[in-house]
Amino acid sequence: MQRQEESGEDIVIVGAGLAGLAAALGLHRKGVRSVVLESSPSLRASGFAFATWPNAFRALDALGVGDQIRKLHLHIEGLRVMSASTGEIAKEVDFRDEFSCVRRDVLLQVLAAELPTGTIRYSSKIVSIDEHGDGAKMLHLADGSTLRAKVLVGCDGINSVVARWLGLAKPSHSGRSATRGLACYPDGHGFPPKFLQLFGNGFRFGFVPCNDTDVYWFYTWSPSQDDDGVAESGTKMKQYVLT
Repeated sequence: MQRQEESGEDIVIVGAGLAGLAAALGLHRKGVRSVVLESSPSLRASGFAFATWPNAFRALDALGVGDQIRKLHLHIEGLRVMSASTGEIAKEVDFRDEFSCVRRDVLLQVLAAELPTGTIRYSSKIVSIDEHGDGAKMLHLADGSTLRAKVLVGCDGINSVVARWLGLAKPSHSGRSATRGLACYPDGHGFPPKFLQLFGNGFRFGFVPCNDTDVYWFYTWSPSQDDDGVAESGTKMKQYVLT
């Protein structure tokens, strides 16, 4: 049984990731109501962490959540870049500006908690979009319902249905691949608040603490014919990175 067409919304944001929640919270701080449509049944905590510099903290402060994020993450004091083969230090920099490695799931939860109840509508997957003569956007959802929006904001990631409807170009490959992870030490990792990078023949590996127990790491490389399908196999990927 299909649901009846829902009442319209002035502003609809597609995607409850960092961009979508930040946009909704920014509007909320200005007294403007919006609705966020998320295709998943709950917040998507995929992904691990990311470097957060002063401009990002200025944005978080403007949204009213900067201090919450600071309390939950270490202040990273500097960067060391070393050769993986010789151990020689290629670069060492002390950070004068604010820098932290922020866990993605933590920031998502903090942003979501600041939004009014009901702002995020989960299990709301858009299958198609069309536009009426008056400029309104009709959003057709997978459950058979339709939502009318005066303003549509696309924050729905690399496979964005909004970008496809707008006719934007598909993402292009950068020529490099990466795998990322989070190492958790329940009793504490003991690493100093530093960002360490190791580089070798076509690859770069790095890790940086998020807090006293969690360490974000990444491995990025230029793919070649010798990779033997590591991108398609989790087991091969793990062994490739360990090697």
